[in-house]
Amino acid sequence: MNIVEEALKIRNAIKSSMDFDINPIDDTLSIIPSFKGKAEIKLIIIGQDPTIKNINSRKNISCTLNLDKINSLRTYVDRICTLLEINIENVYATNLYKYFYTLPPANTPEVLKSHLQPNLDLLKQEIDVYSDVQIITFGEPVLQLLTTEKEKVHDYWDYNLKKKTTDANFRFSPANENKLGRDFFPFPHQPSIRKVFYNNTLEDYISFMRSMLESN
Repeated sequence: MNIVEEALKIRNAIKSSMDFDINPIDDTLSIIPSFKGKAEIKLIIIGQDPTIKNINSRKNISCTLNLDKINSLRTYVDRICTLLEINIENVYATNLYKYFYTLPPANTPEVLKSHLQPNLDLLKQEIDVYSDVQIITFGEPVLQLLTTEKEKVHDYWDYNLKKKTTDANFRFSPANENKLGRDFFPFPHQPSIRKVFYNNTLEDYISFMRSMLESN
């Protein structure tokens, strides 16, 4: 299955039948292909969509999460990989929505919800190839699209509001409680990892991930 071709079909079908005026699909830019490392895939990363705020920079995006370039997001992913004792060549990264919107759609959830099902169906087929690989998601919008709109990443990381730290009762989203149908571990997106709580908790949460892998 050619993921780019299938995503293009989805984009064109939505654009012609049920697109929103408030934040329409931008079909002037190409479908963004997934990132696939050259070694055995040991980690799947799922992002939301490629629509960054800087309009002029969008045309420079050539793969999911810009992982073909050295930048702050790549540094974040490299840090996760190091803690998991893998490297970027073991990563498969893809977006739930592989096309651009006119505006970053995090603040227009009704648009994303309306466009969810065909994109979700494609995503599930795409990652089914890696049936035993751990999955992480980047950002709260993706988490809420795959679960419910009330879900927060910091709850999975067991944030204690009073202490401003974690009690380390970590959890993940089990397959039978989400729309992806796979276990996944919610992570903050790159800008949020700079927050003290997430930065200080990252290593412990990844240790929890590793313990779940070992227990299975």
